[in-house]
Amino acid sequence: MHPKQNQAVILDPSSFFAELGGLHDARIQQIAWNASARSVSLEVADLNANSLGLPEYPGTEPAIIVFNGAENLAFGCDAFVSDIQRVYDVEIEEMNDGKLRCTLLISPSGRLTFGFSSAALRKHQ
Repeated sequence: MHPKQNQAVILDPSSFFAELGGLHDARIQQIAWNASARSVSLEVADLNANSLGLPEYPGTEPAIIVFNGAENLAFGCDAFVSDIQRVYDVEIEEMNDGKLRCTLLISPSGRLTFGFSSAALRKHQ
């Protein structure tokens, strides 16, 4: 992982991902599960990939999103057709116990779901 500098808490993960178009088309650099820290990290090449080619595209912004308090992980992938995996969508829902659930849909074919308690954003170059 990269140093924790430039890390910011994501106060409302549902709104955060919605504003970024669910990270649609963001190239996945790495997905990591740290069992002892109970965290899942998603590293993407560009948080803004959803708006690439549009006038409002602010430029490339590589980042790592860290989901803390991760539990109940489930991962499925039919096939890694190519070396490039992209985010199809990130869906966040609030559970009855106040925790959150993330469903990461991976293109061309895959899904990762897990519960979490908080999320943070680490930007890097």
